[in-house]
Parts: sequence; structure tokens; C-alpha cells
Amino acid sequence: MRKKYRKDYGSLTIFIACAMIILQRVLNSAITIPAYSINPGRFYLYSFLQATVVIGTNLIPLYLGYHYKKIAQLKVYHYLSRFSFIYILSALVANIFFYVQSNVLNLRDYWLLFTPISQNYLTYAVSCILLFISIPYVIRFLEKQPSPTIKRFLLFSTLLLVGSSTLFNKDPFALQNGNNIIWIFYLFLFGYGLKKWKWDEKIRFKIPQAFIALLFLVGTILFMVQISLIVRGNADTATRFITPHSLFTMYYTVTSFLSFELISEKLKLKASGTFLATLLIVTQIVCNWSLVTYRVSVFMKREFPNSGRAWLLNLGQFFGYYLLAVSLLCIVLFYLQKIRFVQRLIEFFAFDSLDELAAKCHGVKNWIVSHKSYFFVALFFYLFTFTQIFLLEQRETWKQSIKIALEIFTQRQAPMVLTVLIIMGFFFLLLLLANRFWYAFTATLIINLLLTISTILKMEMREEPVFPSDLKMLAGLSELMSMVSPIVFIAGGLVLIFLTFTSVIMQRRLQKKYSVNVHWKRRIIGILLLSFCFSGVFFINQKNSPSFILFNLFRVNKTFLDQKSAVKDNGPIIQFLNNIDIQIMEKPEGYSEEAINEIMERYNTRAQEINHTRNEWLANQTIILNLSESFSDPDRVPNLTVHNDPIPFVKSKLAEETSGLMLSVGYGGGTANMEWEGLTGLSISNLSASLVTPYTQLVERQDISPNITNLFDEKIAIHPFTAALYRRRQVFDKFGFDQFYYVDGPDELAYTDTIGRNPYISDESAYKDTLRVLKSNLESSQFIQLTTMQNHMPYDDYYDELNYTAEGTAVIASRYSELQTFMQGLHYTDEAVKEFIQEIDKIEKPITFVFYGDHLPSLYSGNDSRRYGLEQRQTDYFIYSNKYSREQSNQLFKEVVSPNNFAPMALEQANIKVTPYYALLTDVANQLPALTIDPTQSVSNRFNGEQIFVTEEKQMIYLQDLHKEQQQLFTDYQLIQYDLVAGKQYSASWAEQGIQDYQK
Repeated sequence: MRKKYRKDYGSLTIFIACAMIILQRVLNSAITIPAYSINPGRFYLYSFLQATVVIGTNLIPLYLGYHYKKIAQLKVYHYLSRFSFIYILSALVANIFFYVQSNVLNLRDYWLLFTPISQNYLTYAVSCILLFISIPYVIRFLEKQPSPTIKRFLLFSTLLLVGSSTLFNKDPFALQNGNNIIWIFYLFLFGYGLKKWKWDEKIRFKIPQAFIALLFLVGTILFMVQISLIVRGNADTATRFITPHSLFTMYYTVTSFLSFELISEKLKLKASGTFLATLLIVTQIVCNWSLVTYRVSVFMKREFPNSGRAWLLNLGQFFGYYLLAVSLLCIVLFYLQKIRFVQRLIEFFAFDSLDELAAKCHGVKNWIVSHKSYFFVALFFYLFTFTQIFLLEQRETWKQSIKIALEIFTQRQAPMVLTVLIIMGFFFLLLLLANRFWYAFTATLIINLLLTISTILKMEMREEPVFPSDLKMLAGLSELMSMVSPIVFIAGGLVLIFLTFTSVIMQRRLQKKYSVNVHWKRRIIGILLLSFCFSGVFFINQKNSPSFILFNLFRVNKTFLDQKSAVKDNGPIIQFLNNIDIQIMEKPEGYSEEAINEIMERYNTRAQEINHTRNEWLANQTIILNLSESFSDPDRVPNLTVHNDPIPFVKSKLAEETSGLMLSVGYGGGTANMEWEGLTGLSISNLSASLVTPYTQLVERQDISPNITNLFDEKIAIHPFTAALYRRRQVFDKFGFDQFYYVDGPDELAYTDTIGRNPYISDESAYKDTLRVLKSNLESSQFIQLTTMQNHMPYDDYYDELNYTAEGTAVIASRYSELQTFMQGLHYTDEAVKEFIQEIDKIEKPITFVFYGDHLPSLYSGNDSRRYGLEQRQTDYFIYSNKYSREQSNQLFKEVVSPNNFAPMALEQANIKVTPYYALLTDVANQLPALTIDPTQSVSNRFNGEQIFVTEEKQMIYLQDLHKEQQQLFTDYQLIQYDLVAGKQYSASWAEQGIQDYQK
């Protein structure tokens, strides 16, 4: 039979208490707290509302004490399983809601589900639960005590807790604003006294007294404002008595409580204990769950400095949202508890006494003992995983080794646990398939050993982990053997033989002890279930897939930009799996060899049309693509006002030359992605959502990688930093660069000066190296990819002078000094660019200089990244022609561009002929709006958002908004890009041909 819930508890007090708690949370977290000095009227209104709802948390323990007779008869332990069910589901709903809303997942939010006490969260709720389960014992104790003794204790407690807090404006007993368990038990005892000795009947005119008490409480605000202004000169102590444990608040609490109980009794407002418990727990989770308060206070709070009406309306809206969330969740969970399966689940975990709890724990212990072999396997692979990660770290001394070991245990538990779960899943799959414990264990161990050793060797040789694509190299085993010492292969073979031999012996001798007695039907179900789970590895990087969510939950490093660091964070297994699901690009409709040939013919003709008005290449034609790290005008950032301009020279070029805004596909990062677009002319927005770093995920897969270097005789890359990130060495080698200057590289940088305490090589030094390279070749055509690093994060105390200031809410107060450092760095870049342009004007060869910032720095956390997504993805660019080339150059007028537009725009500004591939890119640059990814969907830089176009008016539009000719052009571009990056490369030779090859 289904359990019937008796409606035998007065409900009005609990309903009002929950509403007050909700409004109190809104006042504390969801709206901006007004200051008396700025807006006294709004300050008074805010304070009056606080006074009205401050008693919300007092009412609940008072209610428990007042109804002690009913509650003392309950089997309180039995309800813990029900409370836990409501609590866990409520918290899960909150976590899932904000994951969907913000696409941010943190394992800590789920770990808190099981450790609220140790993490010091939900203090009030935990105190109330402890009070609830102790009520039968407390009542039995109180019933044995003489009434005068209890009354004296209650009086003493009142004087101690309420009196001292009221008189001294301190919290000497750490009552924590009414959340402390001492205060909760005191209120329970007070409620007990009200009912036990019928004090409630002696208090007359309860409702009028409640209003009078509220007026008294509000009056203290008006009085204390004046006193505080006289004594302190401000209103800091205006709300001194607006605490749950002041004398005025207690008077308001008691009279209001008795009024609510009186009205509830007269109107017969009753509810079941289960419903009230559900309501209370849901209210606590919605109002006090750490993720909810964080998301609301940091990302949803808004300021209305000039509109009190808007401020009040915003307050009402938030109260309505909270109330709606609590109501819906409470109703759903209440009726969910009536489902028979849920009732059985709750009853399974329920216990009526501590002895019954001990018996259940003993049963769990026996189950663990009977399956201890599996727990030992899990422990073994946990230690194995620790060893894997430890061996990947560089260590030279015992102190470093101890430090690394402690860091792994304290900071990398999440990926370690996930690795163990994956290994154990694979072990159980083999166990169910073979039905042999030691064979399954040995096979799992051997596979992990092979992956571990391979990763360590490859990290030593190439500073990168083993990729799934490396498995293709097994076909050339002889070549692999030539790269590795024969001792490694011999030792590996001996270990393999030893493990195989040992597993056979162990399986034969211990077969009965480790036999798996599972019915064949369950084995098949287990095999199918585990196989289904492992199929998720092919969707790990597909946004919102179960495996994607799981990896994010365990804080897996999925940035892809630095595989060396990622494998140290994740371990070889997770990093290997992380690189399996790389869908390069969705196949466009109509892709075929015939379609590609048709497009090539079309742009062969188009190149002839364009070249009809273009000049021939000069022998020493030169183009420089200069990516300036984090360069962007802070004065364009919403909610930020810059008082003095740090980049006057660059702004003068923006006003005079081909210039505008460049759309970055990243915020605070993604440098290599801008480089890739600029060099190849391709767009990241065409790639799949999971391919977020082409340098590390795409280029190695291509047989041919056409890029702008194909047009030039000499190709130079300059990057005054390490080349380990993004696999730049391998990528630039494949792109055909003749020389690559980077820190500690074989081609040495000649200038490595820094500014102040900035650890990064200055832009001035980078430009000096560039000038050196320019002057070394005056005879042949030259392309230079220059990526400067001076303004890379972090922005610590680098410079002695900080001459630039700003104000606004875009930058939170704790990061203002970083903003000043960043702006000072911009100024040094501005001076370096000025000097560089003056120098290239002296060089007698045609130079086209493309300057652009790659992304904004991640300093503007005060702005809503979705609301201002587009504005915070716009950097500055200009294209400059030196004096030697100015007579034949063109000035272009394109306000909004993407990095993939730079190569054809540089060729157009230089007014030189193009190949058919660059004829296509020229039309894309001139006839299509700038291509990028939706900045509101990819705020984390961990996946590519939906493709959008941005018009010259800075409006976001979609493919369907383009006219027919533009859609056809985009289709041509998309088909060629697919063919080059994921297709058969029918157009690869066509795309990589140089101008001389084309003109033959």
C-alpha cells in the first residue's frame, strides 16, 4: 500500500519562514547593496526589508520546539534517508541547471554533496538536522528536569546570548548570524517553553504586538543612522540590531511566530510533515547552495545607479525567480517520493536506530571483504596511475620529487580517480569476456605499461604524448626500433614474457579462489553495458555528450594547445583518449572530385580577372604578418573608461591606413589559432566544435598544408618564446618555413632584452630581430611571421612606471593593478611599433606590414562574457605599406575582418598578382562578412561555437542571411577548406602553387 501523508502540522509559519529566507538571500546576493552616502532612500528601503525578513531562520527551530510533542514521537533516524534523498536531488538539479545555463562544470560542486559539514557549507541546515534527530533525546532529558531549573537556564541563556549581543555589538559566542547550533538549540528550548508552560496564552494581542515589534526594529535603523553619522561620520552601524540574536529581533521573532501559529490554527492551514520537510530542504539548497549563490552574485547581479524603480523591479524579479524555483522543485520532489520505486529506495537506506545503522554498515563491510580482490586491483592501479604521472614530471633532487608527489596527491585527484575508473571498467570488460581474473588483470596491466613507457619515451624525444594517430607507426616497427635503444625492447620483451607466464600460473593455481560466478545472462548484459560506456570515447569532445560532461566533471585538461603539460595533468590514459575524438570538419553537401575541379576552374578564371589590374611581383616583394600578443585597445572594452591613451601611435595608424577590427576566436587565449587562420586563409568556424587547436589536432593529419609561405622564396618565423606550445616546430616545418627563430632554438635570436621585471622578451627586441632578417635579404621575395610576446599574461608587478589609469566595472578591484601593468605594456608596444615602421620606411624593398592583436587579455571578468561576447572578441589591426611600395599600393576599406582575410588583403594592398587559391580568398575577404564563431557560445575557448558572420556594422548574422551570390561563394570556400583539411586533397597542389608556378 502507498504511504498516506497526514496533514497534521501547521504550515503558515514554515511557508512564511521560507519566503523570508528567500528574500534575505535575494537581498544579500542578487542585488547591489546600496550605500547610505550614495543613495539614502534606497539604503533605508533595503535596510527595512532586511529587518522584515531577518527572523526567517529563527522561526524554524522555534517551530520545532513549539511542536516538540509530535516530533518527539517520530522515528527521527528513519527520516534521514528521506532528507538525504531530497537534499541530493535538489543539489543535483541546481548543479545541472547552472551547467546548462553557463556550460561550466566543477567536480567540487558534486563533491560538496557528500561533504557539506567538512566543507563548512549549509551550516544552518546541518544545525537544524542535528537538532531534529536529537529532539527525542532532548525532550526525554528535559522531562526529567524540574521546570524551575529549565526556566532559570533559559533565562540565563537569553541574558547571555541575546543580552550580550545587543549591548556590546559583538558576537562573543560565534552565533554566525543565527546559523550556529548553539543558537538553534536555544531557539528550540525557547519554543519548548512557549508550549510547555503555555506562555503563548499569556501573550495578548499577538498580531498587533508583531507589528509594534517590527516598528521598533525599523526604528532602530533610523535611530542608529543618526547616531552613526554623529559618532563615525558614516552609516556603518545603522543595522547594528538587525541580527537574528538582538533583543529587538527576538521580540519581533516571538510575536510574529505566535501570530503565524494563531492564524494557521484558526484557518486550519495544515500540511504533512513530509511536504514541510521537502519545502525546507529545497529552500535551503536553492538559497544557500554554493554554486547557486556564486553564479547569482557574480554573474547575474546588476547595478542600477540611476533608477530606484529598476533596482526595486530587479529585486522583485529575483524574488519571483527564487520563489518559482523553490515551488516547482518542492512539488516535483514531494510527488516523486510517492512513486513506489522511490519509496523502496528510501526505505532501503532508512534505519530506525544507531544499532540498525551499525548493522547496515557491517553488511557493507562484509560485501567489501567478499569482493576485496577487486578493491586491491583498484588500489594497485591507483598507485600505478600516480607513478605514471610522477614519472612524466621533471625532477632532479629529492626535494623536487617530494614536492611533485605532494602536488599530485593534493591537486590531481580528480583525473587520477577518473583514470582508475576507466582502467577498472576495461578490467571488468576483459573479466566478463574471458571469465579469468588473472588473465584480465595481466592484459590490463600490459596495455597500461605499454602506453606509459611509450609516452615517457616520446616525451623525452619530442615533448609530446602518444597520440591515437601514432598507432599507424606500428606498421613501421623496424623504424621505431631504430629510434629506441635495443635495451628497452629487450627489457620490455622480458617483462611481457614474465607477466604472461606469471598470469598463467596464478590463474591455474588460484582459479577457484578468483573464479567469477556470474550468470551468463548477466555477463552479456555487463559486456554490452561496458562496451556502450567505452563507445563514449568517440564522443569525448562532442559538446554535452555524456563522456564530454564526465571529463569536464573530473576537470580534465582539454585545452589541446599544450599536450606536454596536459599529459602531466591528465596522465597518459586520459590524454590518449582525449585525442581520439577529433572530427575535423563536417562534410559539406555536394563534396566530390568533380565539384572541386569545377571550383578550381572557376577561380582560375577569377584569378585572371583580378590579375588584369594587378602588378607583377617585384623580385624582393615582402610581407610581414605581425601577431601582437593580447594587443587591444582597453578603451573599447564595455564598462571601462581609460583616462589617458597608452597607444597614440597605433591609433594614428588606425586612422590613416587600412585598418579596423579583427574578430578573435578566443578570449584571453588562442594565439596559435589566429596564426593558423592568418597563414592558411582558412577559418576555424568551418571546423568541428571539438577541433579547437588546428596546430596540434589538424596539421599533422594533413599530407599537404597550403599556406601563404608557398608564394615566397624565403620564409622566416620569429617567435621570442619557447616553441613547445602548440607544436610550433613541427607545424612550421610542415608549413615550409626556412628558419624559425625562438628561445633556445637552433636559429638563435639576436635580441632578447626585456623591460623591467617582465620575463617576456620585449617587442622592441622582437622588431630588431625582424629588421635584422629584413636587411639580410634584399634580393628575393620574403615572408615573415612575427609573433611578439611582451604583453602575455600574467600581468604582475613588472614595471617601475605605471602611467595609465582607468575605471569601470569591467575589471574587478582585485585585478586593477594587472590592468595598469597591461596598459603600460601596451604603451611600450606602441613605441616599438612606431620605431619599427620608421625603420622599414628606410629599407629599399616593398614591404607590406600587417599588424594585429590576437585576443583581449582575460582581465575583464567584471563583464558578462555572454552579453559582451562580441565586444570582447574584437582586437585592432592595420596594414601598412612602406615608402618603397607606397606608389603602387592600394588602401583598403574593411572595418571588420577575420585573421583568414589578412593574406589576401596584404596581397591586395600590395597590388600584386594572385594565384587562383588567393583569388578565392580575395573574394571571401571582399564579398563575405567576416567569419568567426559565436562568442556567446564558446566563452571557455574549449570548443568552437556556432558559425556566424559579422557585418561592417558589427551585427551578427547567419549563413541564411546572406544573399544568393554570397552563399554560393561561401559554399565554394567551404568545399575547398573541407578538401584541404579533411577530404581527399584534390585541390592541395592547386592551393599551394606559387605565383611563378601559376604563371608558367
